[in-house]
Amino acid sequence: MLHDIIFLILGLVLLVGGANYMTDGAVAVAKRFNVSNLMIGLTVVALGSAMPDIVVCVESALEHKTAIAVGEVVGANIFDLLLVVGIMGIVRPWKVSEVMRKQDLPILFIASAALWIAGDTVLFDGLHHNIIDRSSGILLLVVFIFYMWFMIQSSRAESVPSSASAQPSGATAGIKSSSSTAASITNQGSVSDHRLGIATTHKLKAEVAALKSGVEGLRGKRWFSWLLIAGGLGALVIGGNWVVDGASGLALKAGMSQGMVALTVVAIGNSLPDLVTSVTATLKGASGLAFGNIVGACIINALLTIGLSSTITPLGADTIGFVDFLTLVGASLLLWLFPLLSKGKGISRFVGIILSLLYVAYMVFTIIRG
Repeated sequence: MLHDIIFLILGLVLLVGGANYMTDGAVAVAKRFNVSNLMIGLTVVALGSAMPDIVVCVESALEHKTAIAVGEVVGANIFDLLLVVGIMGIVRPWKVSEVMRKQDLPILFIASAALWIAGDTVLFDGLHHNIIDRSSGILLLVVFIFYMWFMIQSSRAESVPSSASAQPSGATAGIKSSSSTAASITNQGSVSDHRLGIATTHKLKAEVAALKSGVEGLRGKRWFSWLLIAGGLGALVIGGNWVVDGASGLALKAGMSQGMVALTVVAIGNSLPDLVTSVTATLKGASGLAFGNIVGACIINALLTIGLSSTITPLGADTIGFVDFLTLVGASLLLWLFPLLSKGKGISRFVGIILSLLYVAYMVFTIIRG
């Protein structure tokens, strides 16, 4: 069992580090081709944020350990939406922007509901087990493509705030690139206006990532950018393989289902960097940026990560069922409704406590269920 735990931990480290450096290299290359910060943010930065989850799910699908794929996404999204956002609210309440309230949070709810409908085939299709088949995966990918098109079009139609006035301190090793750049943009003040949504969040992070690539010595060299991409991809592949093997081995030897290990150990391990950087950003007054990163990553996980994995091979959900999907959809709905109904139009300490307690209750249920 110790061997599996070591492989799981090392795999998570490689995943996070690989995504960090691959994203830095890809941003530098994209800037040389004069790609706009908006497009870089919505593609390279956004996908880099979700890359550890994507790699774990695809690796699980290729090795036919499909419960790990579904459990990792559902568990990671629940962790982010309940515990991470809850702790952010407890640390420092903040107002949710108008764009997030009227556009991004409804999209998050739709994405979570689409994943529930696709995955809970016992409830919706009357089957004896839950499975996300290829047709459902393709539909999720179609919804993701439409989501990206909508984001690009709506962002181009609006005047988004500019940034990059602050000098970032550089990415921290072992932290997702998108999260670390979000924590870097903390002294600008004007970024948390009513237009700060997912697209603006990714654009701001792309600008900071591009600035880093131009001022950090070797990062300005073309060959070094490609080296970062290649090395990051290699770390992702190896890390993803180790995570899947470690999780499945741990489940077998501990007498747990693969789904439970994915919902707890793998999901929490992959999302811990989000917790650290989101709380750090909140302490520095950049809650809106951290929140935008979380919501965007959860949408990508629900649509792209599961859609891509289930297109490769149908994903059997094992012990992941009604309560897990309901918790995910309920968390998405609460994050949409709380800012709409509250006087402050945001996440208060009271709401943060409720969200955190809901996650604790869900974990207790998951562990007891086994």
